[in-house]
Amino acid sequence: MGKMTGAELVAFARSKIGTPYVYGMKGTVMTLANYNYLKRQYGKMVWDSDVKKVGQVCVDCSGLISWACGVVLGSAQWFERANVKRPVSTIKDAPLGALVWQKGHIGIYSGVKNGIPRYIAADGSAYGVREAAVSRSGFTHWLLVEDVFEYETEGNEVVEKDKIIINGKEFKVDMIRKDGVTYIKTRDLAQAEGIEVGSQGRTPVVVTK
Repeated sequence: MGKMTGAELVAFARSKIGTPYVYGMKGTVMTLANYNYLKRQYGKMVWDSDVKKVGQVCVDCSGLISWACGVVLGSAQWFERANVKRPVSTIKDAPLGALVWQKGHIGIYSGVKNGIPRYIAADGSAYGVREAAVSRSGFTHWLLVEDVFEYETEGNEVVEKDKIIINGKEFKVDMIRKDGVTYIKTRDLAQAEGIEVGSQGRTPVVVTK
């Protein structure tokens, strides 16, 4: 079985919008026994009013992610497991399905809508699972956990050998295609044109014969 993709994680989370939040729940029906246990275990983290949610499927913030992928970790453990950690100020660089994190809370980056980065999270007993603007949250980081999820990034580079026509002649060169733009290696182009390429530090130097 392959890894869950970031897009699949977002789709799962979006399908759970409206699910009630109870601290310690992981996406199962909360019984009265569950509520009483969680209340004893976590005290004020479980609201008195949460007893009204008995009989409903409930979830907490890390539980939403665990419910989706089957890996049961708390928010701090997801942070520790992440192999990429970036400040939330760079959220527009994140792939769909990246995790958004702050101490004690975690959610899922759901992409940009009308220019505004958004997330889905089980956002506390007052809100349940909802989608909201990242800028209105307290998230400090976005995370990639690549041993659990597979991320699909836009604009991936594709390197391929293809032909180019110069002055009516065909040549095979390595091309890098990214974001709809084709880039050609300087040395390949120089060889096709019969010119020499050197360098001064990082600066390419082209000498015509």
